[in-house]
Amino acid sequence: MKKIRLIAIFLLIIALMSHAGCMNTDSPARGSITGLVTDSSGNPLSAVKVYTTEAATFSDVYGKWVLTSLTPQLTEITAARENYQSQRQNVEVVSGETVTGVNFALPADSEIYDVQVTGVTSSRARITFYTKFQARASVSYGINALFDKTTPTDAELVFLHQYELTDLIPASSYRFKCVAIDKTGRRLESEVKTFNTLVTTRGEPPTGLKLSKAANSNAIVLNWNSDAGADFAGFAVHKSNTAQGPFNRLGTVTHQNTYIDNEVLAGIKYYYRVTRLSGSGDESSPSNLEAFVMPGVMTTNSVWTSQESPYHLTGDLTIAANASLIIDKGVTVAIAKGDQWDSDSAGDLVDIRVQGTLMIQGTLLQPVTMTSSAVSPQPGDWNGITFENISDLGASLIKGLRLSYAQNGINGVAGLPEIKESSFNSCRQAAVKMTSARRDQAFRSLTIETCGSGIDLQNNQVKVQILDCQISRCINSIICLDNKLAEIERNRISLSGACGIDLGNREAASKARYNIIGHGFGGIGIICRGKDEVRRNTVQANVGIEIKETAQAVVRSNLVLADNSRNGVGIMYSGSVPYNPSTATNTQFIQNNGIWNAAGNRKYANSDGTALTGYSGDLSFTELAGPGLQGGDPFASLLNEGFNYKPSSGSPVKGAGYDYETIGAEDVPD
Repeated sequence: MKKIRLIAIFLLIIALMSHAGCMNTDSPARGSITGLVTDSSGNPLSAVKVYTTEAATFSDVYGKWVLTSLTPQLTEITAARENYQSQRQNVEVVSGETVTGVNFALPADSEIYDVQVTGVTSSRARITFYTKFQARASVSYGINALFDKTTPTDAELVFLHQYELTDLIPASSYRFKCVAIDKTGRRLESEVKTFNTLVTTRGEPPTGLKLSKAANSNAIVLNWNSDAGADFAGFAVHKSNTAQGPFNRLGTVTHQNTYIDNEVLAGIKYYYRVTRLSGSGDESSPSNLEAFVMPGVMTTNSVWTSQESPYHLTGDLTIAANASLIIDKGVTVAIAKGDQWDSDSAGDLVDIRVQGTLMIQGTLLQPVTMTSSAVSPQPGDWNGITFENISDLGASLIKGLRLSYAQNGINGVAGLPEIKESSFNSCRQAAVKMTSARRDQAFRSLTIETCGSGIDLQNNQVKVQILDCQISRCINSIICLDNKLAEIERNRISLSGACGIDLGNREAASKARYNIIGHGFGGIGIICRGKDEVRRNTVQANVGIEIKETAQAVVRSNLVLADNSRNGVGIMYSGSVPYNPSTATNTQFIQNNGIWNAAGNRKYANSDGTALTGYSGDLSFTELAGPGLQGGDPFASLLNEGFNYKPSSGSPVKGAGYDYETIGAEDVPD
């Protein structure tokens, strides 16, 4: 009995020691995962097998499932059911915890189907698939589970979806999934599939790619350097409408290093690059990227954007009737000196001609720039923009344009669209020119410099306005002749050569008012040829105001600064005989002007030097006492363009003009 008791005690001690060993084990606690399975519409999906390599379960009628007793590690979970596309996820199992929210949305086999991978090389692959309903789709792909690259989404709702994957890494395994969104907003995803790229045998990329236009034909010619390397099978030519792509393969050539693209449209910018093909079909990395704007007759609508700027125009571009070109803010258009392709003569210049619609939409901070592309640009390098008599002026707009080095900046043969907040520089003939306008026209806030003529408006049977413009260094700043009605107001003109404002319009209601024709001016300030009223202008010129024999001028309340040291003339009448108000055919009204610094008979003179008669109520300055300008004495030194012609407080020009108004362009401060 005693022996039996000793054996029992011994067994008890062994059991206690075993139990203590179990309590001290280092094995981690197992974890669980739970989630939900739905179809692609979000409805619960039952009887879906959810499994890993060590556990499996099925979703219940509510789509819920749970996997328990899982080893803590990164594990792949698969959800699968017959007639549905399987899905997989990688989930981290946490020791002693339940990971929740691991959800699957399984598309039916018939919603995304027939997924195929074809044309796999070392650097590219083609993926195609169908959707049951029309949808916009894309492919997400990558060499790991992150799917870090995605193709562009379809532009339209379609059934067949095709994508070219390019610039792939050779000898790599890629994972991808197809993603689609139908017209109801449902998101569909295929199961994850894989493909492997080939080991590369590709050579060096082609070099020296250049583009040109086929003479007298709408085709772009590509040329590049030939290849003498081993394992050479030809070249592949790629094309895109944007620098970023996607690029589509146009075709291949094997025994030449040139290609002609006939599928091009005028006014569109195309990008090209070329790759080298090896014997196994592998492509090299691409050649240098080159772009070309096709000249010719535009028959489709186009938008030029800052993202694709600059646009190099090497030949004539005509915007046909019913076509439109929109040039967005920030765009630069560089224009060749001479048509490089279809020249009519040795001196043929590039034209932009508008028969349809042209909208230039620049801003102060992001203007649209049109200029010569010559290394040393000169006035007249290109012809400028011409609006023809059938152009759609109502739909067209010129805003925020910076144009330079043209013959005529903008020329309207039968009128122009609205032009505002734009500048013109170094135009050989005129910055803005218009004849035979079909509707009233206003030119506002233009800046013009170093042109033959600034604004040239002639023979328009409508009302024209030139308002708040800055014009300098032009031979003739404003020409406004034989228009039905004209209003020229608040413009500032400086450093002009021959004439500041040349007037001769038909209706007596025409006016030139509040203009400043200022410093550095050596010619004639204002020429009067018609029925215009010239009123409250400030003029500093060799001849302030010249009245032609054809005029029936009204010259009132102007401040004329005539330099006596240069034999300046204030107001001069140029007729076949000296002006006599009692016998003249056309009577001139010259009233309440102020003329300073012209001596004796040169204040008011006929062109033969005799004294002009017929003026009244004019303000008289002594030679030393001027009108008291805030900027000082305009004859004292060489003035800058910012000279202030505004009279100072207490100036005698205040209230001394016609009907007691202030003389000159600006009010005298109180």
